[in-house]
Amino acid sequence: MSSAPLVRDPDLSRLLDDGYEVVVQAGHLIVRHIPYVTEAGTVQHGFLAYPVIISGDRVVSDTDHRIWFGGSAPCDEHGRRLPMVNPEVRVIADGIQADFMLSSKPGPSGYPDQYTKVTAYTRMIADQAQALDEAVTATPGAAWQEVDDDSPFVYRDTATSRAGLAAVHRRFRGHRIAIIGLGGTGGYILDQVAKSEVESILLIDGDLFDNHNAFRAPGAASLETLRERPNKAAYFASVYSRMHRGVAAYEHYLDEDNLEVLSGVTFVFLASDDALSKATIMDWLEAHDVPFIDVGMGVEEIDGRLTGLLRVSTSLPGRRGQARRRIPPPAPEHDDYGRNIQTSDLNALNALLAVGRWKRHLGIYSDVTDESFTTYSLITNEIANEDLP
Repeated sequence: MSSAPLVRDPDLSRLLDDGYEVVVQAGHLIVRHIPYVTEAGTVQHGFLAYPVIISGDRVVSDTDHRIWFGGSAPCDEHGRRLPMVNPEVRVIADGIQADFMLSSKPGPSGYPDQYTKVTAYTRMIADQAQALDEAVTATPGAAWQEVDDDSPFVYRDTATSRAGLAAVHRRFRGHRIAIIGLGGTGGYILDQVAKSEVESILLIDGDLFDNHNAFRAPGAASLETLRERPNKAAYFASVYSRMHRGVAAYEHYLDEDNLEVLSGVTFVFLASDDALSKATIMDWLEAHDVPFIDVGMGVEEIDGRLTGLLRVSTSLPGRRGQARRRIPPPAPEHDDYGRNIQTSDLNALNALLAVGRWKRHLGIYSDVTDESFTTYSLITNEIANEDLP
């Protein structure tokens, strides 16, 4: 049975948000990974199950206060069988069988809802296991692996639902993002954008992912990956496709001959350190009325210490001048970042400033400045907003 429609059921949503591993199969609600104590005094994992009826997008219990347990007889921390445990076989599906019926009625009206029933029985069983091993949990967080068909995620976004921000985050829907340049800051931009409900993320970079990139990029690349020297866009697409369905790679640099790859995008992050190519890309984006954010940094070594500026330039329809005038001229002899000094924290900060500005543009965050230009000074630890005429 497809579980996707049922994630709207309020009780199942609460279980998933708590981190329970839940599935509806063969007319039963099954909660897996329940830790319990065996008669031998060891901690094992079993499952809880009981029959349910699907009514639209709701799950309705087809039983009373009873629930069935798959595994050996659950016991207390001393290995004594719990009083509520009764031997009773229930075949749920081929290869799935529960051998014990559990009966613990809290009152004359039973349990008020599915969530209360499942969590109550889980506590009665799992608390005994946790008395022996504090590390065991009934909420591993794997949850339902099927998600709504219109979701861009591979697995359920419980962070948004637990915070009650689903309505706010819907503003990401329909947006098609391009990130140009994945060598440092662009990787951290991707790390944040991939956790949003945007429709697609196009990664563009013609360079290879090497050792120095690994030290200023999010995550931890394996030695085997570095030996293969994958294209940067392809590497990051392979990583973040594990979470977001819409990530794609374009393994080439952009120039006047291939800018049409940007057709259809709704927002662009320019994270390339190639100042010469930026003007051509900006021409195309402005001509096609695409908003974008250009990021950059300049880092120098002075007397054995690093100093410099991070920059975020926002270009929106009708407000293009700031980004244009802020393109830094090529000057590699004055920029130690070009020597591959490891500045992953500055890359990350530059990315977060850019992503925060993008989210304010979308209305995800409140915004009273609506600035076009932001700098962060490393030596003074100050963020400055600016809008020149």
